[in-house]
Amino acid sequence: MSAMRAFLQLIRERSDARRTHAFFARFANRTLILHDGLSLDWLTELLKLGGGGGHFRLNVAQPPSRHPTPIEWVAYHHILPLQLPLPLVCVIGTGRIDIRHLRTRGRICHPADIGWIIDDMQARGRRHATLQMEEGVLRASAGLPVDDNDYEIDFG
Repeated sequence: MSAMRAFLQLIRERSDARRTHAFFARFANRTLILHDGLSLDWLTELLKLGGGGGHFRLNVAQPPSRHPTPIEWVAYHHILPLQLPLPLVCVIGTGRIDIRHLRTRGRICHPADIGWIIDDMQARGRRHATLQMEEGVLRASAGLPVDDNDYEIDFG
């Protein structure tokens, strides 16, 4: 690799690490829903939940901006390449993103079920993918098969 290529690679890696750190600084301990358009009825139901569901939402049907924000960069460069069915719920920790799609029996789940799905992800470790930050780089690992999206409701 030429010296110039090595230099450009180093700049790219530092820029990527900076975006990754900015993403976690802003969104750690929050949830994100990535979608390619949601029906008005579904959004209305989501907003009826306490705190409007409390989820950040990003419509990925639209291309990212010319200079992507940290959330756009993570969504378009790390989450969408996993090719999971949309919409997705992403539980963001400190240096970790757990991801699960919101489709069950061929259709999107009811917004009230998202809380149960997140509980299932956290309590039982049932997620389709995880992105773990290691030295400023997000590394993906697979979890549940895409067609497995059942969840248990814990009533007690």
